[in-house]
Amino acid sequence: MKLILTTVVAFVITFQSYGQNSFIQIESNKTLDLFNFLETSSGHVGTSKSFQKYISDSLSHDKEFNMLIDSYSKLRLHYSIEQQEFPDKRTASIPIKNLLWIAASNANSIDDFSQRIIGTLPHKTHIQLVKALKVAEPYYNDLIWKKEQDNIARIQNQLSNYKEQISETYLKISKFYNTPWNTDIPFKIMLYPIPLTAGNTTAYQKGNALICGFMSHNENEYKAQLGIIIHEMCHLLYREQSAEFQHKIEQWFTNSTSPYAPLAYTFFDEALASALGNGWAYKQIHKSLDPKEWYNNKHIDGFAHALYPIVEQYVNSGKNIDQYFVNTSIELFEKKFPKATVETAILMNSLVIYANSEKETEIDDILDTIYNYFNIRSMWLSTPILSDNSKKKFDKKETTKLFVIDLDNANTVKGLQEHFPHLKIQTPLNSIDILKDEKTSSTLIIINIDDLAKLNDAYKVLFNITYLENGMNYKIK
Repeated sequence: MKLILTTVVAFVITFQSYGQNSFIQIESNKTLDLFNFLETSSGHVGTSKSFQKYISDSLSHDKEFNMLIDSYSKLRLHYSIEQQEFPDKRTASIPIKNLLWIAASNANSIDDFSQRIIGTLPHKTHIQLVKALKVAEPYYNDLIWKKEQDNIARIQNQLSNYKEQISETYLKISKFYNTPWNTDIPFKIMLYPIPLTAGNTTAYQKGNALICGFMSHNENEYKAQLGIIIHEMCHLLYREQSAEFQHKIEQWFTNSTSPYAPLAYTFFDEALASALGNGWAYKQIHKSLDPKEWYNNKHIDGFAHALYPIVEQYVNSGKNIDQYFVNTSIELFEKKFPKATVETAILMNSLVIYANSEKETEIDDILDTIYNYFNIRSMWLSTPILSDNSKKKFDKKETTKLFVIDLDNANTVKGLQEHFPHLKIQTPLNSIDILKDEKTSSTLIIINIDDLAKLNDAYKVLFNITYLENGMNYKIK
């Protein structure tokens, strides 16, 4: 691709039927789209695989573009800010990258974005990020932005017809979540085009912005976007509950004597968003329930359908989540998934990963590869395995613990044997041990490999195990 370096004025297309200060705003912002373009091209977790393939098919032959993406992939943007007042099992930290998304969603140019993120990243990284955006801009202009203006305008017009319903739905659901929202702060629906008629889309909630990819060559795409918008609104409202109320909900789950309570808790957020967004809200807009699956995961979809009747009852009567609702949710989860306490896909929904690798590229491999096999709601990583910081988390209750041993193997296995003397940890090289720690009501998965390149095979073995039986050992080919 021959690049012609010209100055392109970035702008925001906005349709606001209720004036400049409308609560619900529907926009498309090129600076934000550029950031997403780099993230997607680099194959970062959570980005659209369909969009990535489209970009790759179009630009894989371009050496300069490949150099850009390789350089961008090496940027360290994974920092976090701790929020110590919130429960450990909820969002106890804010990724720095979230602040980048928020800044991009409000920026009117790359230079404006640069000003908004001063102090967020180390200076060198900041400069490299801004340079990457500027190099990527001509590619994005030619491949997407210039061609998609009519499609962007069309879907914004279509969705603008539902702004009042979205606003009313949002406020009703916020009462259910017990999350008051100041409507002086707008809720921004940020749309970026994917030039296809069908495929995989993604949506991210960042601050007051919901960043949604849409299939721009599908004229009826707005119908699917309505469900996505309200579903993701629910995640935002769940995350923005006060620290006090979050502790209450966690206490209600923790105080339950049911072994299914911690597992139901890990699926609670996603199942509620599906029951509300794809169930209740869909019915409000279309006057009937959506007969199709509400989520492309049998556990989330099943739990959401089980929750729907009580969710509908609570929202329609203006009630917020309470202890009775939580206790009923646990009972419904147990009834729907009686083998949940040993089912691999459920146990992998929330986990702590311990690893010996400390290089950022290796840590990224450990984290990114696992998403190819499991639907994970929350995940923490601690390294190295036998560090004091890691050991403090060894006794964390009701959490799946995944140990990835690829360095210092013999010493690490010995260290785990000493810390868990009541468990029969052997874990020969290139194998996986499955152990149940009754003291912490946790499942331990120990992967012992002589090369990190074998981790994908290890995850594949784990994926093919339907139920994790205590004391089992599995060989990695």
